[in-house]
Amino acid sequence: MPRAARVATLAAAALLVLPLAACGGDDGGSDGTVTLDFTWWGNDDRAKVTEAAIDLFEQKHPNIKVNTSFGAFDAYFQKLSTQIAGGDAPDVVQMDRAYLREYAERNALRDLTEYVEDGTLKVADLTQTLLPAGKVGDATYAVPIAQNTQGIVYDPALWEKAGVAAPTPTWTWADMQAAGQKISQANGGKVAGFGDFGFAIDWFDIWLRQRDKAIYTDDGKLGFTEADLTAFWTMTGQMRDAGALAPAALTTQLDGSIQNSSLIKKGVVGEVNYDSSYTGLVGAYGAPLAIAPMPSDTAKRGMIASMSMAYSVAQRSEHPKEAAMLVDFLVNDVEAGKAQGVARGMPANAKVRDAIAPSLTENDKKVYEFESSVASLLLPTPPAQPKGGGAVKAEFQRVYDEVIFGRIPAAEGAKRVIAEAASQLG
Repeated sequence: MPRAARVATLAAAALLVLPLAACGGDDGGSDGTVTLDFTWWGNDDRAKVTEAAIDLFEQKHPNIKVNTSFGAFDAYFQKLSTQIAGGDAPDVVQMDRAYLREYAERNALRDLTEYVEDGTLKVADLTQTLLPAGKVGDATYAVPIAQNTQGIVYDPALWEKAGVAAPTPTWTWADMQAAGQKISQANGGKVAGFGDFGFAIDWFDIWLRQRDKAIYTDDGKLGFTEADLTAFWTMTGQMRDAGALAPAALTTQLDGSIQNSSLIKKGVVGEVNYDSSYTGLVGAYGAPLAIAPMPSDTAKRGMIASMSMAYSVAQRSEHPKEAAMLVDFLVNDVEAGKAQGVARGMPANAKVRDAIAPSLTENDKKVYEFESSVASLLLPTPPAQPKGGGAVKAEFQRVYDEVIFGRIPAAEGAKRVIAEAASQLG
């Protein structure tokens, strides 16, 4: 499919309503052409660079055509779950570590070991510490696309205007509250300091790792207590009351998409985010932004070298080898890497990273430089989350909405999350 036609399809499929053939792809055309369905979450900017890479793949493999679709994170996984349940999963899917184990254990994803072993899918040049994150047991169900880490993305000009010094590599949560409060006061309370990071279990995980804990233990058990989550949400509540964090009306709109970011809505001047979102945030924000390490009250920043995203192949794909070829191309081909840049994070392939570094845009170069500056602070990539991790993540945000609107206290919210986690994790 020509790029223009695919882009039109993408625009019409913002919520992933693109009809897909049963079991992905098709049986192949009479001329031997194979058609693959490929889906991911992201925004229009990510779609453009992905389409450019797909164009290169189709030029190299004229017998393979790729249909694409994408949507915002929450809508993407809602649709994907429905497609998998109905036997209509796309051939290649973008996968998040929160859902990997769950889908693998539902037999929804194909073990890619055979394609790794026969050379169809090469992993030698990928960051080796990321590879275990794509495994469940001894089987490889996902191949890392890119690596990223976490930090504070903020508007340095507005910080300076408010008389607030830039974050230092050793700043604390108290420093963050003080900065956010001063920014809010400088704007007459109309703009808060930071987006409310209490909504996302990913950011709670950072806070826990600063204390040598984690959301999940390596063997898939819950790694925190009600007291831990109560303390975290009490901290965010204090920040919100001080004007350092966004009001509930902004926070409840968060869905992982850039367009609903509190920073993009100009309701705050900084937010916790993955550095892979930086370039898209700058484009949507319309002014220069900076990145700083996470605040911490301990010797650890809690930031991890993360498998930002991965590609998986559906178990019921009728063309698993061609699907593996597409994954290999998107992850390992240097020209494809140049086309995609850091739209999904710093490439997991070292050769691709080195190839794109000299030609990175100013914004992408800042991501590259940020990751280099915090490399020594990053904790190892955690294993795949246990089955039920995706549901716990969704419940975490749902309960936080109850907390921030004052319907339940933080302690009751923590109790509900623990109960849901116990149910989901069995």
